[in-house]
Amino acid sequence: MLPPLPVPLTPLVGRDDEVATLRQLLATTRLLTLTGAGGSGKTRLAIEVASQFAPHHRDGVAWLDLAPLADPQLLASYIGAALHLEMGARPAVDSLLDALHSRELLLVVDNCEHLVDACATLLERLITRAPGVRVLATSREALGIAGERAWLVPTLATPAATPSVTPAEVIAAPAGRLFVERAQAAHAAFRLTPENAGPIASICRRLDGLPLAIELAAARVRALSPDQIAARLDKAFHVLTSAPRAATSRHRTLEEAIDWSYALLEEGDRRVLERLSVFVGDFSLEAAESVCAPTPADAIDILDRLVTLVDKSLVVMIEGEGTVRYRLLETIRQYAAVRLAAAGGGDEVRERHARFYIGIVREAEPHFITGARGAWMERVVRELDNLRAALAWTRDHAPLRCLRLAGSLSWVWYSSGLWFEGRRWLEEALALPEAQPPTLARGIALLGAGILASLQAQVAVARPWLEEAASILHAEGDVHREAYALAYLGVTMGQVGDLGAEAPARQALAVFRERDDLYGQRLALLVLVTLRLKERDLDTARSLAEEAAQVARRFGAPRELGIALQILGTVAFQQGDVALAGALMGEALEALQRDPQALWIARVLELLAMVAGARRDDVHAARLYGAAHAHRALIGSRQFQLDQERLAPFIDQARQSLGAEAFDRAWSEGERLPMQEVIAEALERLRAAHPAADDASARHAAGGVAPSGFGAAPSAVPAAPAALPAAASAPSSPPALEVDALGPLEIRRDGVTAPPDVWRYARGRELLLFLLVHPDGCTREQIGLAFWPESTAAQVKNSFHVLLHHLRRSLGRADLIAFDRNRYRMAWELGVRFDAAEFEARATEALPAVRNDDEDEDAARRLREALSLYRGDFLSGEDVGDWHLAPRDRLHRLYVDSLMALGTRAQRLALPGVAAEWYRRVIQVDPLNEGAHRRLMRTLARAGQRAEAILQFERLTALLRRELEATPERRTMELLDALRRGEAV
Repeated sequence: MLPPLPVPLTPLVGRDDEVATLRQLLATTRLLTLTGAGGSGKTRLAIEVASQFAPHHRDGVAWLDLAPLADPQLLASYIGAALHLEMGARPAVDSLLDALHSRELLLVVDNCEHLVDACATLLERLITRAPGVRVLATSREALGIAGERAWLVPTLATPAATPSVTPAEVIAAPAGRLFVERAQAAHAAFRLTPENAGPIASICRRLDGLPLAIELAAARVRALSPDQIAARLDKAFHVLTSAPRAATSRHRTLEEAIDWSYALLEEGDRRVLERLSVFVGDFSLEAAESVCAPTPADAIDILDRLVTLVDKSLVVMIEGEGTVRYRLLETIRQYAAVRLAAAGGGDEVRERHARFYIGIVREAEPHFITGARGAWMERVVRELDNLRAALAWTRDHAPLRCLRLAGSLSWVWYSSGLWFEGRRWLEEALALPEAQPPTLARGIALLGAGILASLQAQVAVARPWLEEAASILHAEGDVHREAYALAYLGVTMGQVGDLGAEAPARQALAVFRERDDLYGQRLALLVLVTLRLKERDLDTARSLAEEAAQVARRFGAPRELGIALQILGTVAFQQGDVALAGALMGEALEALQRDPQALWIARVLELLAMVAGARRDDVHAARLYGAAHAHRALIGSRQFQLDQERLAPFIDQARQSLGAEAFDRAWSEGERLPMQEVIAEALERLRAAHPAADDASARHAAGGVAPSGFGAAPSAVPAAPAALPAAASAPSSPPALEVDALGPLEIRRDGVTAPPDVWRYARGRELLLFLLVHPDGCTREQIGLAFWPESTAAQVKNSFHVLLHHLRRSLGRADLIAFDRNRYRMAWELGVRFDAAEFEARATEALPAVRNDDEDEDAARRLREALSLYRGDFLSGEDVGDWHLAPRDRLHRLYVDSLMALGTRAQRLALPGVAAEWYRRVIQVDPLNEGAHRRLMRTLARAGQRAEAILQFERLTALLRRELEATPERRTMELLDALRRGEAV
């Protein structure tokens, strides 16, 4: 998801002509830079132009605010992170340019002035390498590169200097209209009158029509009349002359205006404003209290002072879901920073700033290797701008604290995909003279650097770092971190086939098991699997890989499950079970979609290409190889050596089978495809390609790694699958809410079906179903992505609350929709029954037993009862969004799997008539299921109905020709030949 345009809180005043001009310029210019002094309205004008120009770009518009970034070396990495690109080990500039090469996108780059040289270099390369990208930049000076069109943002026209200016003349001038509108917003009783029109016109002229200066002045009407404001402004111009003589009049005027607002503050408010300047980006109230208050007792007043500064338009309040954050306008922040430096004590404030953010990381760090990682990562990543500032300050003023902070952030760099930036901070910290002694802090930082280098396949770099880390951590008695150093040492050695990896991996595994560290257990087990694969000890590898998958499920995060399943799938492939390998890798890919990281997605695509190659689907395999190659190139990641050796024969096979030209063409097609299309195609081909998928799923479930069901959060926000709420057993009274969505939709409250007019607002009913499908709940943002993907955050907020109101009114009980931990969810505990959840829970529980034990009549009964709940496909015939397609398909597959299992059981129990009926039910709901047709043919033949079996073949042939223009598979033809020859089948 691209970073959206900021949502203006007030309308743009007096800029219609400028907006029209800029739209025309932007249509013919690849790089348009809005220049002007701070406060001239560059940012607000850019927002308006971009919002109107966005529909002209296929991939939309992305807003990039560079104000929080201080280090020009991090410019490309910062932009890549804002665009949610994983930058990897390659130079961030190359990764960024490659990622944007095929995009059609409008980039709005705000506040370039403090990074003008870096912006000029990067944007010049960008508009050369990415022909579909257009850039709208704001800067106090032009970037000065070829292809740039610089446009000076004019000041607002001011009222004429006439002896008796009228209210109409004030309003007719954009500057006067801006003052009046902002004054009325600040003070509801304010009115433009013939008496104050003259002073207002004077204020606008004295402020040269600068929007920010006018807004600052207008905010004072709460305490002063326009006459008083004008008088003080005149006095301020005489007294305050802080700007250089060479500065433009606009810049001097703005600084004087801010000086004037600053002078009117109480002393305590001034000090708080100065101290707030150390924050980069937005910050919380807790952060402001900790940083701005020298003692805990002083923190009591910070909220009141923040509110005062917000009222005076010096601090911006950002309202979130149940919380509020703050930020300073960049012009104000820079002014306050100068004041802080002049007042002294800046180092003390920055030390408190660093201490606060170090405390956030220290609190979160233990959770980065638990199933709760997602929530803690979200909290820390939001603070990355301030953490970067803390790293930079401690590097120069407190090196040992910089070393500790860089090391504590290691899991953040890894999990967020900011590997290049993480390596840079860690290596800089490790190179400090104070970091050379073998302290615990050095060991932790070496561990983090070693992990990143290992996953980047830089074995020669990673191994000595991890060995030194293990040695230091052992000496310091940090057994747990030592185990991680040993485990990743195993990863490093194992990826090149070094069997010496087994000893450190087993040593680490013992520690992880003792401490019940599921993340570590899975990691060490997968190292051992890799080594067993190298030795061709496939039975042991399978056992270890299945244990790793079980541990990953207990851990509860999709990414770790996806990694474990792709390794288990690799073992299955090496054992020759291509169908099971495909099923496992498909589930791995689905899990990684919920918690993505480029390295592991690229790796599973390569493994799926092997599966496709084994099926001789060589074109699809080549496309997958190409897509994986492009994804690796995007992050600068190399293949592990053992992966290279494993894949090489299959790549050669596909090339020889297709011919070099066709192979290269398919490879190139895969490189160009958007990743979501590649993933969708791979999953679809997996579901359709192998007729033994039913048997593979059975073995899959028997191995204890059955695919998860409802409860996965929407893919836009990574989250672990959650368990379904248990179905209530034989309640004495009807549930508070019953929803049947398998087949015709029915909704009952307290056992009574609601009249149609209760649900006349269809979108409210759809929201109910969406929440039922996600039993752990969803954030407003997740719901917004499903319901209003093109809307702004402000529009989503308004639309959602209207929709929620309709839903609660239709339900008649507001408490059935709960708000818990920033998520909206069904209040299952109040008595909610959902047939789709009940069907999935019952069928998933009974299906393995039916497959594994023909004599288990109770399991067969439970499965038949589950099937009775399935009256039709999920939300069949309902007009709802695409979000319902994934659960619909999953439930349909489970229904078909259950029918097939009962048919197979009946066949093994020598009940051909019963078996045939189950297979016919499969064909009824899934007519193109060729495996069901074959099983029905065999069943009929074994019952002595060979003619009917051959007739079934003819029906299948006609169906395939009509629907797919295809012919039956080879195995079906072989079965037909055996039937015609009278052979046993």
